[in-house]
Amino acid sequence: MANNNVVSLLVCFVALSLATSAADRELVNAVYVFGDSLVDVGNNNYLPAPAPKATPPYGMDLPGRLTGRFTNGYNLADVISQRLGFETSPKPFLSMGRSERTLLGRCKIGANFASGGSGILDTTGNGTLTMRTQIKYFKRVADKLFCYPSKWDRLARSFFLLSGGGNDFWAFNASIDTPNAYIARMVSTYIEKSRYIYMLYDAGLRMVGILDVPLIGCTPGSRAGTPTSECNSAANSLAQGFNSLLRTELTSAATANMTELKYSIASNYNIISDMIANSLVAGLREVQTACCGAGRFKAEVMCSGPNTTACPTGEHGEYMFWDMLHPTQATCERGAVAIFYGDVPKYAEPVNFATLVGEEGCSLQMADDE
Repeated sequence: MANNNVVSLLVCFVALSLATSAADRELVNAVYVFGDSLVDVGNNNYLPAPAPKATPPYGMDLPGRLTGRFTNGYNLADVISQRLGFETSPKPFLSMGRSERTLLGRCKIGANFASGGSGILDTTGNGTLTMRTQIKYFKRVADKLFCYPSKWDRLARSFFLLSGGGNDFWAFNASIDTPNAYIARMVSTYIEKSRYIYMLYDAGLRMVGILDVPLIGCTPGSRAGTPTSECNSAANSLAQGFNSLLRTELTSAATANMTELKYSIASNYNIISDMIANSLVAGLREVQTACCGAGRFKAEVMCSGPNTTACPTGEHGEYMFWDMLHPTQATCERGAVAIFYGDVPKYAEPVNFATLVGEEGCSLQMADDE
């Protein structure tokens, strides 16, 4: 029997897809994005090697420009921004010219600081903008903001989106750290006083949506690395451990040191898990093999690498994964509906994104599955 949450998610997705995003209005003043390749919209295009770059066929469903997105079309930063009433994610910070920097400094627009390959820890990523660097760039901007009626008011009514942690687990070395110690270090770096989220709070953040670590053991790349072709349970266990501790520690940190903070932690983990378990109900035909790549599960060579191919254009919306790691635009769109309107606490907690920003929308609150 199909999961009732997923059935209602699909109904809600169809209804909302026929409507305009966020009722034709911007629900927040601006959007500021930090994190990894799930939300990078092109900062890595402006970094020298070895920073990974999303060259074609990445972005092939957004023709006419090098999009810098590690998917076929729009990514999570885009579809979340669209639900908030914007056309797409704000532009990559490193791409901004003088006129755009002026608009940014006057609180007229937001910015995307994310960098594909980065993580929560400084040691994660090779040539990318670390989370620390991303926040340092934002703080430089925030220190010089000139806004009406005040920068504090404008920032308090802006939406901050954070995505991190998945790449850190690909860098995990069991010969150096125990899983629990590594997870604790990641969480403390993310939210402890004087660390990343607190640094943003001190600079003006008051409303934040955080994407937890998804089901990393069930990506095509993880399946290709197991002899049974099944999900990597050890990788999923790491993600679950991080996600659980993140929720506990952020609740404590907000109560103790960030009393004006409003937040929602979106469960990428549960959303992807339910979509895999009920793939046809979710409108996805293929949830194991990537659309673009080469080798086993099309996941042994990164999309755009030598001898890689993409599935036919008409099938892009039927695949969960674009490449060995990243979701398709179709998956992002379905996931955003769950993040905004999904069951609490299964898909987001302590509130979903719609409640966080004060939007009324399609409700997915339901009784337990039979």
